Amino acid sequence: MPNLMRRACAVLSAACALGVSASASAGGYDTPMLYSARHMGMGGAAIGYVNDPSAVFHNPAGLAQIEHGEVLGDFSLLLGGIHASPGISARDIDSDLTVAPFFLVGAGYRIQDRITLGVGVYPVASAGATFNYGGTKDSTELFFLEASPAIAFNVLPNLRIGAGYRVTYVRLNRYSGQPGSSDTPYLDFTVTGQNYTGFRVGAQWSAFPWLDFGAVFRNPTTTKVTNTHGTALRLEFSDVSTKFKLPAKLGFGSRADFESFGLHGAVAFDLEYDFNSENKGYPLVGTAPGDSTPTSVSNVFDWSNSTTARIGLEYRLWRNQLLELDRVALRAGYVYDSKTANPEYPTPFGTPPGPTQVVTTGAGYNGGKWQANLAYAYRFGHGAVTAADLNAPGRQTCQFCSVNGKDDYSIHLSGIYVDASYKF
Repeated sequence: MPNLMRRACAVLSAACALGVSASASAGGYDTPMLYSARHMGMGGAAIGYVNDPSAVFHNPAGLAQIEHGEVLGDFSLLLGGIHASPGISARDIDSDLTVAPFFLVGAGYRIQDRITLGVGVYPVASAGATFNYGGTKDSTELFFLEASPAIAFNVLPNLRIGAGYRVTYVRLNRYSGQPGSSDTPYLDFTVTGQNYTGFRVGAQWSAFPWLDFGAVFRNPTTTKVTNTHGTALRLEFSDVSTKFKLPAKLGFGSRADFESFGLHGAVAFDLEYDFNSENKGYPLVGTAPGDSTPTSVSNVFDWSNSTTARIGLEYRLWRNQLLELDRVALRAGYVYDSKTANPEYPTPFGTPPGPTQVVTTGAGYNGGKWQANLAYAYRFGHGAVTAADLNAPGRQTCQFCSVNGKDDYSIHLSGIYVDASYKF
């Protein structure tokens, strides 16, 4: 093969590989089942009423409900797998068990009657999977981490607003080869980058002591990820780079607390709209061996906007009359996440091109100054990919998209959550 053609194929292979990983979350980059145990028990609904340091992630206006100071830690463990067709010799197979630990660490402190400051660090999105077949390991790991200082204001006794500044770190690992072999891997590179232009703004309104509403908006961010070198088609490339865009998101939420027959409970609802169609894809740029100028190849996403609906129920019991609080809370929730991925460009590394659903349950104990919560969530969904999709008129070439070996792609994911907080 001539050197020029071989270099072009290598760049194309790396670009398509990045295209696979960029689509790894397929239903959009955001993972719809993250934080915290307190809220995931109710399907993750939190926008309208969140009142602890996790508000930095959900809705920064909620920080204004912190009375003095509060710290919170959450650990979220996602376990699951994907059924897909990652290659010509690997059709209709299951991925290895994916183990994805997440965390949220946050704090809030009221510095003045009307002003509360907060800070949080948390992964906001991730994607990927690992397939092993015929001695080959084929894996993708995509990871978004945010650090966010925030401020909230009590504009009126029943009206709160807040804003957070988001610093985003993105990392992509891509590998395809035979571990332990002396052969150079077919693909092997890691690219990283940071973004400093993100923000999140929100508001909460307590219409009545028992009824809350909220709204939140996150702006889009585009992060350039780079590395001085990377391997593609067993050739070493230099100055490898591409970009990842975390699209804008708009959310609304509400919560109603009720008392009936001496029982205490609540129902909460969130509706989020992700502008995933903003993400058209960015080219991969790299300099092939022996070249002095970089080569650029486009990626293909062609996502559509999506809607995530959440509903949660809470039943509280074991009333402490002195502290005027319910010690124990039992929770249940449901999430519907609409289709975003395009079946014309399927990926074996993420959510299938179809809607997914999540069912959740949880419990918590309120000790007054401290709280502890547990939750469990199960996500499932599937999407059809047919020969007609892969041969659709006008479809762009996607060499590293999934092959036409299975009509039904599926995902199964469990989440285990625990959090604890302390007020001071």
